[in-house]
Amino acid sequence: MIMDGKKIKNTMTTVREAGLSRPEAGLDPRMTANGAPKEEEECHVSQKLAVLQEESLKPIKEDLAEWIARTLGIDITTDNFLEVLDNGVHLCNLAKLIQGKAEECVQNGTYDEPLPRVSLKYRNNATSGSWFARDNTANFLKWCKAYGMADDQMFETEYLVSHTGEKSVLMTILELARIGYKFGLDPPNLIKMEKEIEKEEEEVVVEVKPPKPSGLDAEDPVRRIAFLCKCHDHVKKLGDGKYLIFGKVVQIRFLKNRHLMVRVGGGWDTLENYLIHHRPVEVFEHKRLVVGEPHDIGNKYLYFKSKYRSHAQVASEHNGHAHAH
Repeated sequence: MIMDGKKIKNTMTTVREAGLSRPEAGLDPRMTANGAPKEEEECHVSQKLAVLQEESLKPIKEDLAEWIARTLGIDITTDNFLEVLDNGVHLCNLAKLIQGKAEECVQNGTYDEPLPRVSLKYRNNATSGSWFARDNTANFLKWCKAYGMADDQMFETEYLVSHTGEKSVLMTILELARIGYKFGLDPPNLIKMEKEIEKEEEEVVVEVKPPKPSGLDAEDPVRRIAFLCKCHDHVKKLGDGKYLIFGKVVQIRFLKNRHLMVRVGGGWDTLENYLIHHRPVEVFEHKRLVVGEPHDIGNKYLYFKSKYRSHAQVASEHNGHAHAH
């Protein structure tokens, strides 16, 4: 394979980051290829990845904040999200509201399964970071488990109280909203989109031929992000909201006409974050030239194939996208 100098530099960096290359003569293992300390570069990459994850969570946090504000009538936004919830009181209030809805469904006959017998006790005056805040949160999680939430869908108590696991907190609240929807509670927009997709998938449509993938037209909002991520050749449209990305069929929806969201497993991701983390790396061959040895002796020692790129590449490309915006 013929590669230009830039690609060769990137692939060699990828090999070193993966820990697969042999150390070159005279190369300090504590330094990166560009001469920077490894610890400094790793810290820089970690910071960029943290920013990338935070940006990908913003649409979900925004939707859940609006849902909680609407449902409980409280002042909560993306800016004060964890601060408002970290004493566990409002989460317990949500659980109590959903339990009331569930009891109403049993009484009016719209739900015929027995409800869990769980008593939800909490202190309304618990202060942030206190033992009572932890107790409130633990009781909320106990309630969630009783109502069928799996262990891997629930955050750890300290993640909320100490603000150390925002993503896990968001995923738990999203699952809480799904439980609420089952008993008639008005859901967040993300849950509404999920139900629309489920309904579409349940409908039996008889087609003479399966839909043929087509290119992205100029008016398609997916096109702009695909071009920014330099992977538009791997994104094809199959139908309304349905796309073929890197050979996989995915559902994409507009959240509040602001965020393009991809349905991923049991959750959601922003389209940009999905593209950045799922674009395949080109297969390449890495050679090491040894001074004084013929080129055909001992210099070809590694073939490296990877479906996903390294964390450093993800962070680097994200930095480039930020400048493009």
